[in-house]
Amino acid sequence: MSSGRVRPAGEWNTIEITARGKALTLWVNGAVTREVKDGGHPRGLVGVEGEGFRIEFRNLKVKELR
Repeated sequence: MSSGRVRPAGEWNTIEITARGKALTLWVNGAVTREVKDGGHPRGLVGVEGEGFRIEFRNLKVKELR
């Protein structure tokens, strides 16, 4: 991700992930940062992680796309 896209420590980032079948799209603070056309399994688990750093999450929402 571009360093200008991520907010500094102490400020919240907004992240949205959309999964439709095997296609995944990631938005960070309103901008698409990654698209995967063939993500493997069209069904599975959702997980979040901090890559070894202290990280907090708030207002997590999961909704089914129709």
